[in-house]
Amino acid sequence: MRLLSTWLPTVLLLVSVHGNTATHTWHFPPADEVSAMEGGSAVLPCTFTPLATDRTIKPELSWFKGDLQGYNAIITCRFTAAFHSLCDGVGHEAGGGRFRFIGNLSRGDASIVVERLGQKDNGPFICNVKDVGGPPLLPKVIRLTVRAPRGNVSVVTGTEGASTTLPCVFSTPLPSHMPRTVTWMRKDLYRHIVTFTPQADGSWAAENGATRIELVGDPKRGNASTRIKQLSVEDSDGYLCVVQIVTSTCHLFQCEIQLQVATAPQFSYPLILCIPLGVKSLVLLVMGFILIRDKTRMSRE
Repeated sequence: MRLLSTWLPTVLLLVSVHGNTATHTWHFPPADEVSAMEGGSAVLPCTFTPLATDRTIKPELSWFKGDLQGYNAIITCRFTAAFHSLCDGVGHEAGGGRFRFIGNLSRGDASIVVERLGQKDNGPFICNVKDVGGPPLLPKVIRLTVRAPRGNVSVVTGTEGASTTLPCVFSTPLPSHMPRTVTWMRKDLYRHIVTFTPQADGSWAAENGATRIELVGDPKRGNASTRIKQLSVEDSDGYLCVVQIVTSTCHLFQCEIQLQVATAPQFSYPLILCIPLGVKSLVLLVMGFILIRDKTRMSRE
């Protein structure tokens, strides 16, 4: 571990996760430790800055899971062309296809996601990047803690056009350790939705000015719950709440929620119910007049 700690400062470790297009980039909080719920998913972030060179960089990536003595490779990726990488799952027996590359090697992003977390996933993971034909780039160690389950992954339901709240409750190592950011990701392509940061007045604001999504919990009290307004059926998906807590290390708390949005019910109203109130009153008055007239005529006959 001491040797790794000596190597790491020589590499710039800025952590970012890229969206589903080559031009969309957002910065994921850095992490030395990640904690997530058993049965859910966890993003293990890792980025690198290639050493200065006058030739084309062709990075190769290997992720390992181990006890810092003997490592087991779980996934490898190699650069093929701009914005393209070819990845192979290595530890199929142990991983069962649960490890997925979500980064972009051409942009220095080597992040992966671990799905269907279990207790066997506890421990260190190592992100190791090397440049083919050039000097090696040094590894990044991230320790994953899998928390005991509280039932299944949270499922939240909503109706099209309405609002709903995605719960995210967490704990900090010490009361004095305040969250630095709250980020929400959507799992379809592990893309960024919104990041909230604390303001000078004690409030929290969305960095990208999002208005349809608002933070309704108080992160200082361990609550990062967020409301989504004007729901659509397309919002149905899995979401990750990511809370960055900085102590002597950088810790990411991650929580997965499933959102299911139902189509708004379609009602068939009688024609008269669709008429404005004033018009309905006039129609009823005319109908009453005709009824009285007919009764008077019948009584005369």
